[in-house]
Amino acid sequence: MKAKVDSVLAQNENNGPRETERLHANHGPDAADALCAPRAIGRLRTLAAWAVLIALFAALFAPTMLARADTVSGRAFVGGSWYENGQSYFSVTVEGHATVGWCLNPGAARPLSGWYNYTAQRSVSGAGGTTDLWLEGSLSPIAHDAATGASRTGSVTFRAGTTNAHWDVTAPAGCTLYVDGVAYAPGTSARILPGQSACLEIADPLSVGDGTGTVFLEGTARADASTVTTYRNIVITPPGAWDGSSHHNGLPAGYQRVGVGPITFSSPRTGTATLRASAQLAATVRYFVDSEETPCFSERVPVGSMFTPSPQADIAGAKPDCTPGLDAWYWEASCASPVAPFTVTGDFDVYGRNLATLHYAPAANSALQHETPAQSSPEESAPRVSLSSLLPTDRVLAWGSSAVLERMPVNVLYLHDGERWRTLRRPDEGWHRAESALDEAVDAVRIEHDTTVYDYWTKSTYDGVLDW
Repeated sequence: MKAKVDSVLAQNENNGPRETERLHANHGPDAADALCAPRAIGRLRTLAAWAVLIALFAALFAPTMLARADTVSGRAFVGGSWYENGQSYFSVTVEGHATVGWCLNPGAARPLSGWYNYTAQRSVSGAGGTTDLWLEGSLSPIAHDAATGASRTGSVTFRAGTTNAHWDVTAPAGCTLYVDGVAYAPGTSARILPGQSACLEIADPLSVGDGTGTVFLEGTARADASTVTTYRNIVITPPGAWDGSSHHNGLPAGYQRVGVGPITFSSPRTGTATLRASAQLAATVRYFVDSEETPCFSERVPVGSMFTPSPQADIAGAKPDCTPGLDAWYWEASCASPVAPFTVTGDFDVYGRNLATLHYAPAANSALQHETPAQSSPEESAPRVSLSSLLPTDRVLAWGSSAVLERMPVNVLYLHDGERWRTLRRPDEGWHRAESALDEAVDAVRIEHDTTVYDYWTKSTYDGVLDW
């Protein structure tokens, strides 16, 4: 039995406290008695010495390997006690993990068994200590090469709470994936490690992505981490009050000083997540004209390119018989701010308007024409009045607008035909849409193309009776 205990103790030195707990559970007092042999005691002392040396080495040369120690407390189970040569040894189980404890007071004879309070210094370390997975950066902005037509995205960097992690992705269709400068052809799988960066290069950005011109770099990420927890300086505290010779309802006499070996155990953890980065490579431009609800033209342009309006949009937006026609493209429907060349970052709309000319002219059968020598009064000395000086100036107006027609400054003039004075008169204050002036006069028109309105004058006749 003693040989088996020695063998198990040696394994416990290498494999941790779980072996000690199994030993006492399976072999009972005989195993405990065997452990009390001087050889076992020597092993314990050797273990304690090595523990001190290892702790000193870690503190001096590897401070980053250990996490900060916190003081913790709880309930420990003490059992499997045995007594030898004035010292008692026992099994101590803390948080489900066992180690060996011993009484530092000579003469402590009674075995221990039961639950007792404890305090300890607990430190936690491990591979990163977390299974968090995330991306830093963005695939935007997009850099577009106007000379080659190719585009290149920004970069994302894979991050994890542990170095034992990876992100598995596939290069999107039509895109070359670069991972720290290594190229992966479209459709090729790649494994990205923590700290590595990825970007995409696209030869034809207008042919890839979904309906919005967006491509996705996505895949499953996994992190495997382990947390190593160590309890040191474990102190068994009696629950009873010390009266000088014993603890009431606590440890028996002589057990007020207890030494307990350290406990170390690891807890593996795994985390997974679907990580996705996206980039819009093509943008949709819609062209609206003359306040219409439906765009007259739309196109897709590479994100990152320099935008200038399409000549096809100019053709599609132009209304017939309008002078000067489509004048420009603007940022707003009110057509106040013209669009200047800029770098495309996403979808947008532009607005245009057609302009038409409103012209004033004399009707074909009007008594007052441009060459008519009319005068302001029936006197030879009266100043001449030309029709050109009376007609309003042409106006350029937006297509679809309503124009109020200007009034003539005078409605009566005079003309001497060599025999007598004739009176020239406008029979109404309006204007005519028909060149013949046979239609009804109007005072406003809707502009849907270049428009001419006509001025009509009558001339008095005299056949024995004055006719106005």
